[in-house]
Amino acid sequence: MKRKAGRPSPQAAEQKHRQMVVTALEEFARCGFHAASLRNIANKAEVSNRTLYNYYPDKLALFEACLEFSGNEIRPVLPDLNTDLHSALVTYVTSMQRQLFAPQAMRIAALIYREGAAFDRLRQIARVQFERHQVEPVARILERHDVSPEQSRIYATQFVAMAFGEWQRRLLFGEQVMIEAEMLAQAELATRLFLPGLRSLQAHNMELDHDQSSKQV
Repeated sequence: MKRKAGRPSPQAAEQKHRQMVVTALEEFARCGFHAASLRNIANKAEVSNRTLYNYYPDKLALFEACLEFSGNEIRPVLPDLNTDLHSALVTYVTSMQRQLFAPQAMRIAALIYREGAAFDRLRQIARVQFERHQVEPVARILERHDVSPEQSRIYATQFVAMAFGEWQRRLLFGEQVMIEAEMLAQAELATRLFLPGLRSLQAHNMELDHDQSSKQV
C-alpha cells in the first residue's frame, strides 16, 4: 500500500522531530532561554513555525524536551550490578562525569544555574531530570546491594551531591574540566567517604529493627 503523497514516513517524521530538538538545544545553549528564538530554531531545523508549534506549544515545552533529550544522551549505561558496590559506584561516577563535562552538557547546566534562580518552572524541569538521570541510577545500584527502596533514594541523593560536587564547583567558577585521572580520583574519594557512612546507617537500622522485634516478643 502506497503512502499518501506528502506524508512523511515514520522514520522521516522521527528524524525531523530529533532535528528540531537538537537545533533547539544548540540555540538554548548559545543564547540562553529568554533570548532563544523559536522562529530561529524553526528556520535552522528547516521546519515551518506551525510544525514546531504543533510539537511544542511554547518555549518551555520545547526546553523541557531538550532537557529530556540531553539527559538521555548523557546518561551512561549502568555498570555490572553483580560487581561489588565500591566498583559499581566508582564506575558509574567516572562514566557520568565524562558526560557531564562534555561542552554542550556544561552549557546547558550553566544555563539552568544562570536563569533558573528567577524561573521556577525551569528549576522544576531541571529537578525532574536530576532525579531521573542522576539519583535514580545510583538508587538502583544501592538496591542491588541490599539497600531498601525506602532508603535508596535518600542515600543516592547524598552520594550524588558528594560525587558531582567538584563538577558543580568547576562549572560555577568557570574552571577547567577534569581530566580522566581527576575524574577517577574524585569518584574514588566520594565512594570511600560514602560507604562507611552507609554501612553504619545499615547497621544502626538493623539494631533498631532487632530492638523493635524484641519488644514485640
